[in-house]
This record gives sequence, C-alpha cells and structure tokens, in this order.
Amino acid sequence: MLLGACTLIDDDLSVCDEELFINYQVQLHTELSMQLEAELVSETETPVRKALEKWLSPIFTDRAKDIDLRFFSGDEDEIRYQIQEVINDNRTSYTIVLPKEDYMHLAVANIADDRQVHLLEGAHSRTMMLRLSEEEVLAPLTTGVFTARLPMQVDETSQRFDVRMYMVTSAVALIVDTTSCPELVGLEGYMMGSACGFSLRDSAFAYDNKCRMMMEEVEIESQVQKAKSQSPITNYQSPITNNPYSCYGTVCFPTRDEGKWTVSMRATLTDNRHTTTTLTIDDPLKAGTLRIIRCVVDEKGKLEPDEEHDADVGAAVELDWNDGTIIDIEL
Repeated sequence: MLLGACTLIDDDLSVCDEELFINYQVQLHTELSMQLEAELVSETETPVRKALEKWLSPIFTDRAKDIDLRFFSGDEDEIRYQIQEVINDNRTSYTIVLPKEDYMHLAVANIADDRQVHLLEGAHSRTMMLRLSEEEVLAPLTTGVFTARLPMQVDETSQRFDVRMYMVTSAVALIVDTTSCPELVGLEGYMMGSACGFSLRDSAFAYDNKCRMMMEEVEIESQVQKAKSQSPITNYQSPITNNPYSCYGTVCFPTRDEGKWTVSMRATLTDNRHTTTTLTIDDPLKAGTLRIIRCVVDEKGKLEPDEEHDADVGAAVELDWNDGTIIDIEL
C-alpha cells in the first residue's frame, strides 16, 4: 500500500534558495476484492460479498480526498509549514522552495469527513495525534485514514523526497447464518479492544481509553429483491429464497499486537427474549486489514463460531430469559 511523495509550499521565499521537485502519488493497492472472493465463494454468499465490497469501498480506497501536510523544525520542534488541501485524486505534484533546515514531516489523509477521528496538538510533531471521540459507543469510522512520517534534511542541492503513507485503520465483518433461529428478531452489538488514538511521530497506537465500536448492520440485497427489481412483471414471484445471512461490521483502529479482543452481540428473539454472546479473538487485528468472522446462531440466539474458518474464536453466552424451568448459561 503506497501513498507516495508529498510536501508543501512556503509563501515567504526571502530566505529560501533550494528548489525541490515533489511528485505526490496515491498508489494504494489493497486485496479487498481478492480476500472477499477467496473467503466468500459459494453462490449463497455472493450477496454478502457484494454488500461488504460496497460497504468497505470508501475505506479501502485508492484515492486521497483530503490531505494535511506539516513540516516541523528539527531543533525547536515547532511547525514551520502546513498545507490542508482537498485533492480528490491519486496524483499531484509540487515544485517548491524551502529554507535549509532539518525537518520532521508528518502527513495525514482522509480525516476531514470522519467525525469520529480528530487531529490534536498539531503545533509540535511530538504531540501531533489522532484521537477518537470519547463517546460510550462509537459508530464505525467512515474513511480509511492514512499517515506518514519522514525526517528531512534540506541542504544546498536540488532534492526529491518520496513519502510513503500507510493505512492506520482496520475493519471487522461478522457474518451470521440465521437459518437455525426462526424466532430471531434482530442482532446488535459492539467490538472492543481496538486503539483509541495514534501518535504520528512515534507511529504508535494508544489504548488508554476503552473503545466500544458499534457493529453496524451491512445491508444485503436479497436475491428476491434483486429478481423483482430486474423483472418487468409486476406480480413476479421468484423461486429463489432470501439470503440466509446477516452481516455486521465496524471500522476502527487496530488491536494490540498481543492480547485478545472481543465482539459482543445481543440477539433479540420473539417475546422480548435476549441472548448475549461474547466472541473472543486471539489473532490481532492489524492496520490495513479486514477480519471476517463467521457464526451460526442457534435456536436460542447463541452465536457459535465456524470452527473451520475461525479456530481462534471462542464464545461465551448469557441468557436473560427462562425457557420453561431451564436456565442455560455457558461460561
């Protein structure tokens, strides 16, 4: 994944005598489509694959809409130059002049339209940080955020700098087979264990606040809906049944390199019965990746991980309803 070559221009050229040619390119290569095609291969999973691809397309994108580029002095660590620009493209270039000095260059892309991500303390490189809102439960991020850092020395020769920007956000998708639970009314929940911030200069994630990221339902177009929309016959009756899957997802910062993270889902059944399943995942969620988790919901609303695909996922269930004289709680 590459967002290459970026810098900015200084309006005061009175002390500047060094010309730099800067070529800014967005060359983000993701394997989202390949991953979805490899993991969701059956005919019944096709609508899920298409729904996830549509839902995640603004995240795993090959374009930078907005950029925030800053240069800090090497000694005082004070901001010297900054540019904030909407480029909406994958290519632009600058020919600029900068004073001879050592710099720390920090860059961020795609945060202007994401109300959950805030850029804080930008006067010094050591304090420049991305932070999430401090709400009890956060909606999924709506953009794929990219950052970069590069120490730069501007000397007495014409120079060219290439700055690679990397994605610092991730995604989780939960695919649930609801066939075995005809009394299921709905599912809702959240993911826990992801970072709440990111230090640009240190390239380090922060985990000082517990983040609850809402698992948003991803709308799947059923095969019946698709057949009706494509048919000119008003009373068309499709022989194809609705897709048996529900899909939920979130976009967040990564989890720790070591340690577990969780997805907690609350199933609502008829007669207002509720079952909460907490899935525990051992494998860390890395920056720039999508993790797909498959589950089957049983007749009581418990989510059971697919052992073939998700051997590293454990489940604990809690029921808050009484089926006759039986209370079923698994720890």
